[in-house]
Amino acid sequence: MNEQEILCFADIQAEEVKWLWYPYIPYGKITILQGDPGCGKTMAVLSLAALLSKGESLPFEEAVREPINILYQTSEDGIADTIKPRLESAGANCTRIKIINEEKRALTFDDPRLEQSILQENARLLILDPLSAYIGPTVSMNQANEVRGAFRSLYAMAQRTRCAVLIVAHMNKMSGINALYRTSGSIDIAGAVRSILTVTRYQRSPTQRVLVPVKSNLAAAGPALLFELSDHVEWLRQLDEDAESLLNGCDSLSEAPTKQQQVEEELPRLLEKGPIPNQEIIQHFKSKGIQDRTVNLVKGRLNIRSVRKGDKWYWQLNA
Repeated sequence: MNEQEILCFADIQAEEVKWLWYPYIPYGKITILQGDPGCGKTMAVLSLAALLSKGESLPFEEAVREPINILYQTSEDGIADTIKPRLESAGANCTRIKIINEEKRALTFDDPRLEQSILQENARLLILDPLSAYIGPTVSMNQANEVRGAFRSLYAMAQRTRCAVLIVAHMNKMSGINALYRTSGSIDIAGAVRSILTVTRYQRSPTQRVLVPVKSNLAAAGPALLFELSDHVEWLRQLDEDAESLLNGCDSLSEAPTKQQQVEEELPRLLEKGPIPNQEIIQHFKSKGIQDRTVNLVKGRLNIRSVRKGDKWYWQLNA
């Protein structure tokens, strides 16, 4: 019989939690930043990345910083026409912000390229935007056992590299409940991370947003942060209001669908009258600013299959 490796807690050296941004984003752990469509969560993330790339203090902190390298992976927005202009508008040092090329193969939580790239670039922050694209096409976000397995590999990688992992997530359409239950998918997603931040509209101004901590396992929750949203983010002040008062009543303000939701609604309608060449479908959504990866991700989850006719591939609804 094989002997099991048993560790004694007396032999384990206690360590302090290190922070990228105290008390919001710890190193070596996973943080979720979530929000409804159109609330400005990606803009907030890019603002933070820009500050970190320049070695400037993060909002409302006094710490002196060194610039850090960042890996930013996104599947919903164009790199050249959306992300790069936004980074430039935020004043980022773009030489310190890198992206793994996913043209040939999409990344998932357990992809070894994540760890390899973090070590190669000495990255201190990995951003994955959004959660639904990177958890993996074979993982059901509503199945607790599948969610736990997917997060386990990502968490182990974060611990080994001591890199902070920040995942951008959409919120479900449920209202009147605790923000922990608003993350799309199983509640085990919220259980798998150490910190959750929610971006929501500020009820007193149509152009202002609030970053609200709704879960903080490793430190006392920090104050909510108010910012102004235009073509860039301007951080305004800390708020004394509690999370519940800031988050309640904001659901009705968020009606714009996500890009995945747009594809989920429109793709079946396009195919109702019969098969369509796949390149025509990709081009149709690209004209609306939706990347082919998002379209293929939705196709894999819907009742749609590929068929070959002559020298072309077509998509059609399964009978």
